[in-house]
Amino acid sequence: MHEVISFLPPIQVGYEIYYENLEIEGLQDRQAAVWQFIQGSNQLLDWEQEPSNPQDPHAIKILGISEQIFSTKHEMLGYVPGNVAKQIVSSGFWPFLQLRLDCIYVANQGAIAIRFQILGPIRKKSGDEKTAERPLIQGKQNDSEVTSTTHQTDREVEGPQGHRINIKRVAFFVLRIIVVTIGIGFAFVGGEMGSAAWQASENLFSMMMLLPATLVISGGLLIWTGIRPSKPRETTLT
Repeated sequence: MHEVISFLPPIQVGYEIYYENLEIEGLQDRQAAVWQFIQGSNQLLDWEQEPSNPQDPHAIKILGISEQIFSTKHEMLGYVPGNVAKQIVSSGFWPFLQLRLDCIYVANQGAIAIRFQILGPIRKKSGDEKTAERPLIQGKQNDSEVTSTTHQTDREVEGPQGHRINIKRVAFFVLRIIVVTIGIGFAFVGGEMGSAAWQASENLFSMMMLLPATLVISGGLLIWTGIRPSKPRETTLT
């Protein structure tokens, strides 16, 4: 028989799991502090670097924080596994990482294990990360690398261009509506003026008909400009 106490508090926004299923090392050397931590409440984990450690300059000690009856205790429980501690310290990510208490495992025989996770800022997707952090390579690349890079560049260029083309189409459509509306207005005003002028002079070729005729013709040209079909766009195949 054994008991497992699970914790796993919510992950802070913008963070993800870097390491999981890790166990605190060295618990057997600090049984009193470990039992006090287990019997407390609102348990949390904290950590500190220990560069003065004679056995491992990358050592990171883990502190257990728990609320007791009359106080809040901060007791050292053990260490981050050595290989993980070395990766963290060497990578330079140490200031941005957090501990997350996973569970406490207690066996009848008195064996105790405290598992935890290490969280860090959300990383870019693998493809983006490779693109952003890919070093410059001098010399000839193989064909697959060149093809992959070219396709990616094309996608990056095509996206913004496609967006601008859509805007141009909408703007051109609105401009056509405006031109047709103005043309209809010119034709209507010219027709009204021409009708009035013809009734006044009863002569279609009088000087009074020049302005109405000009408005009607201009209106017709504007209407035709607005409604005529666009020429198909030529596409050059390469």
